[in-house]
Amino acid sequence: MLIAHISDLHINSHIRDSKIKETELLLKKIIELKVDHLVLTGDLSDLANEEDFEILRKLLLKYNLMSGERLSIVIGNHDIFGGLKTAEDIFTFPDYCSGVNYENKVTLFNSYFKEAFDHTIYKSESNYYPFAKLLDTTLLVGVNSIAHYSKLKNPFASNGKVSKEQLSELTNIMNDFGSLVEKRVLLIHHHFNKIKSKFNLGAKSLWAVVENQTMKLKNKKKLLNLISKFNFDLVLHGHFHENKNYKRKEINFLNSGGTIKNGKADSLLYNLIDIESNQINTNTEEIFFMTSVNQKKRSQSKLLV
Repeated sequence: MLIAHISDLHINSHIRDSKIKETELLLKKIIELKVDHLVLTGDLSDLANEEDFEILRKLLLKYNLMSGERLSIVIGNHDIFGGLKTAEDIFTFPDYCSGVNYENKVTLFNSYFKEAFDHTIYKSESNYYPFAKLLDTTLLVGVNSIAHYSKLKNPFASNGKVSKEQLSELTNIMNDFGSLVEKRVLLIHHHFNKIKSKFNLGAKSLWAVVENQTMKLKNKKKLLNLISKFNFDLVLHGHFHENKNYKRKEINFLNSGGTIKNGKADSLLYNLIDIESNQINTNTEEIFFMTSVNQKKRSQSKLLV
């Protein structure tokens, strides 16, 4: 069983750097590799615009990936609340978030990718999350980790929390199906790793501090205990923009948040998970491509030489 894992596409058709070409390049590569299943762990759009959901939907249909057998998706905070457009939005964004109808946004998101929630052995009546699928002898479970807006606890709507109701349903899923499979994989948007700021004191330090305090997964300990109790082999997530494999409580975590926003102008990253009966092998792969910006830079370099 070969699974491709990408995340945080941040498609935004309203700006020049829309990420649409990069997303299609990723999907083409995934098709070429003949993967069995594709996992997307949230922030598929940048501003929660319907036209961007539609663009991604059409791409998934184009490459014959829009089915529950071939695709699994969990929602990200940008898919509900959007994000900052400019630095000045840091002052107005909380007011915008306070007016977002959370449940309606989740329903809207799910409607654009409804086929991805087919072929489930469990799907919550509460906006689909958690859901569970059987892929051969692997149990795939997806949860919604996006916390509701709170002026004090979640002022930029980027913190995470898995509700008590989801934790209860997750327990039921594992009690019913956990012992029937060989491998168990959890899909979630939020990360479990500590963020290390890349910036020193200076112009970017304020936003680095804000980001560090507003990208946390609340009640993480309860979820970790459940993940450990039910012997999950792997957790796939995004949210923080890096591709990294790390461990918590002897559980393997694989981040694909740097799929597109990885600090490199000419490469894309995706994770490959090869699941066999007795082991899971993971790898981060890189695709190099030419953008108009780096093409211009290389041309100038040749002229100088």
